[in-house]
Amino acid sequence: MYYLERKRVHYKLRQKYTTTGPFFMELLKREHDMILDRKTTLKDAAEKGNICEYILGTSTSYSLHWAGADFVYIPLNTGCHWVLLVYEVKARKMKVYNSNKRRGESLRDIVAYKTCIQNMLPKVLDYHTVYEAMEEEPMGVRQISIENAEDCPQQDTAGNCGMFLLKIAEFLMMNMDLNELNAAMMYMFRKKMTLELIQYSSKRQNKIQEK
Repeated sequence: MYYLERKRVHYKLRQKYTTTGPFFMELLKREHDMILDRKTTLKDAAEKGNICEYILGTSTSYSLHWAGADFVYIPLNTGCHWVLLVYEVKARKMKVYNSNKRRGESLRDIVAYKTCIQNMLPKVLDYHTVYEAMEEEPMGVRQISIENAEDCPQQDTAGNCGMFLLKIAEFLMMNMDLNELNAAMMYMFRKKMTLELIQYSSKRQNKIQEK
């Protein structure tokens, strides 16, 4: 996801977005469960590094504070499947992009995270005054709505969910039509991304050596 954040800057994309790492939602859920068990407090949970750093936009040099973003792209691994969550900040809505609906209803894969998204995340956002920074009303007792993305492209083989997540995110970030994305393109995308990552790694290594 860091690589996709870099693209916003390097390609001067118009969409204001930021991302989280793959463990953000898992950590948020764990802290939510601990609060319910009275093993921690909202303050301690909200100030956990891997939670507050993403929300405050300090996790990487390319990250944005959520108050300055229109969309937050959140990868979620449900155990054996990758799902993309996209938080629409102003709409206070979480959209779920599930590339394998054959597994059941699209939202079924995130049922374990539903309460955490609806109830815990709003409290954390209020703790960090995200909406006040936008000069809007805080979440208060409101819940974040969860919506299935009906236009999500579908994989035709197991094991492609991770690549689908990345490409769906990239298409959305670049305001491209998701209908133009299909399973037949994944092999090409894998090769392309591998080459891009190798090139990035090589350039970074050269800069380190120059220092």
